[in-house]
Amino acid sequence: MTTLVITGLHRDFNKRRSLVSVEWENDSEKRLGLVVPFDCTLENLKQETEKAVRALAAELESANIRTV
Repeated sequence: MTTLVITGLHRDFNKRRSLVSVEWENDSEKRLGLVVPFDCTLENLKQETEKAVRALAAELESANIRTV
């Protein structure tokens, strides 16, 4: 099982959104940045990150890959 570690939370005040940074516990070169709600607090950051990861996984599951 893969474990992701939350490494940062950044606020974009112009776009009124927050970005959470995560990296793989066993491979720090694998990193991911995901949008979470702007009003996300540290207390609910884990839950919002889990929602964002699951939404991305569902989107990628049905993604088409093409070359340029």
